[in-house]
Amino acid sequence: MKNKYSTAWFELFLEPIQPIQTEKEIAFLVQHLPNPPYKTILDICCGQGRHSNLLAAKGYHLTGIDLSQEALEKAEQTSNGQVVYRKMDMRNLDELPGSFDGVVNLWQSFGYFDEAINKDILQQMSNKLNPKGRLVLDIYHRDFFEKHQGSRTFEKSGLNITETKAMSGDRLKVTLDYGNAYEPDSFEWQLYTPAEIRGLAQEVGLSCLIVCTDFDKQQEATGNRPRMQTVFEKQ
Repeated sequence: MKNKYSTAWFELFLEPIQPIQTEKEIAFLVQHLPNPPYKTILDICCGQGRHSNLLAAKGYHLTGIDLSQEALEKAEQTSNGQVVYRKMDMRNLDELPGSFDGVVNLWQSFGYFDEAINKDILQQMSNKLNPKGRLVLDIYHRDFFEKHQGSRTFEKSGLNITETKAMSGDRLKVTLDYGNAYEPDSFEWQLYTPAEIRGLAQEVGLSCLIVCTDFDKQQEATGNRPRMQTVFEKQ
């Protein structure tokens, strides 16, 4: 399955992210991908360039890929020409020329497909890394979502939005109903526990350095928090 992020989703959930949150995420990346030696970075599912553009401004050499042409155009508008943006499906990473010191894949942009394809994508991420290169994944913690299923309605930007979350095995499906304002959005992912994502990474040649939450290496990733950040190094 390939999730598609609508204009409504970008406007309601991505663009309003507070600068303090972005700054925290960037600080985490800089801490674990210090430049030097991690100078060339591939941002997979880069969206509107929220991270790529700021990392480029700090002296990194960035390549950002995404399937959304609309998102890429917005990213380019604020990149000052410092980032190479390409429209590309993450399933075809091996077609991207060159290799990188670091790869980042943030905001639950991993696990869209079936188990075999997800593993192949992780293998391709590993393939794109230089020796001792690092991968930073920011993904959902399955234990949290197994405990937090069902529907809720909340207000955002003047809209009442109904969100429904349901687990089936290791897969999470989320639907967002915007009423009459927009067409509903629907997303699905394969989710992992920390042990599972570490094991999968080991199979594709990546050793785990850190598993944490809240972009803070001191905070243990548990089922009480929805997201976890992992840092892997190519063996």
